[in-house]
Amino acid sequence: MEIKAINKDDEAYPEHLRSIHKAPEMLYYIGKIELIAHPLVAIVGTRRCSAYGRWAAEGIASRVAACGISVVSGMAEGIDSAAHIGCIKAGTPTVAVLGTGIDICFPKSNLDLYRRIAEDGLILSEYPPGVMGNRWMFPERNRIISGLAKSVVVVEGTLKSGSMITAGLALEQGRDVYAVPGNINQPGSAGVNKLIADGACPILDMDSAAQTLGLSGAKKLRRIEALSEEEKLVLASVAEDPGISPDKAALKTGLPVADALAYLGVLELKDLVFSRGQRYYPEN
Repeated sequence: MEIKAINKDDEAYPEHLRSIHKAPEMLYYIGKIELIAHPLVAIVGTRRCSAYGRWAAEGIASRVAACGISVVSGMAEGIDSAAHIGCIKAGTPTVAVLGTGIDICFPKSNLDLYRRIAEDGLILSEYPPGVMGNRWMFPERNRIISGLAKSVVVVEGTLKSGSMITAGLALEQGRDVYAVPGNINQPGSAGVNKLIADGACPILDMDSAAQTLGLSGAKKLRRIEALSEEEKLVLASVAEDPGISPDKAALKTGLPVADALAYLGVLELKDLVFSRGQRYYPEN
């Protein structure tokens, strides 16, 4: 596994991370650095999680991933690992931020997960190879997890847990904070329930989790970003003139009629437009 590095002045260093307090001067990485070009969704929580917490973290992560958005977490035992696994199972690469040197898997029990993320996703650390983790490093790296994220979801955590530190950092950084309500009989619920009492948005239903997080249109946006320039031109003509004919789309875009018709067919296959007869309309 090849270890690379970028510094704060590199073009690949994301602006949303560069703008946080104490942004890391260097980021060491293994895998696909392009995954941090767009803000991610962070899912964090306690290492000693309940079966309910593990289910919630994996389920929310899979729904985030289904929208084409990668999940970022800290690859710790418990909630973090469940979040990474949920993202991977949904077929979307995940991002792990370590509190150790980039080449050190902690905990060792997550070695298979470490290798899987390194192969298909991205592992990040501000610490160079060979640096062993100290207790203070793990809370310190939490600013990077929240700094890479658009939203932070907390799934279980005590009042003084690392996940609560991450939530506080997220608020300081202007990120949106969400929490999964917990059983009031469990210590691991105290932190998340207090977050909700203090104004964090609760995730109340698994099926509407993506909508609650504001991701319902994210998958469509990613599909549009991946279009060719010609496809984008044709899509724009449909959006500007719902019910447009292939002839008119060709006139608007300057493309031959045969090409405009072919691109309309491609856009229909990608669920971005639909047709009625020879008229084309944008999908909502």
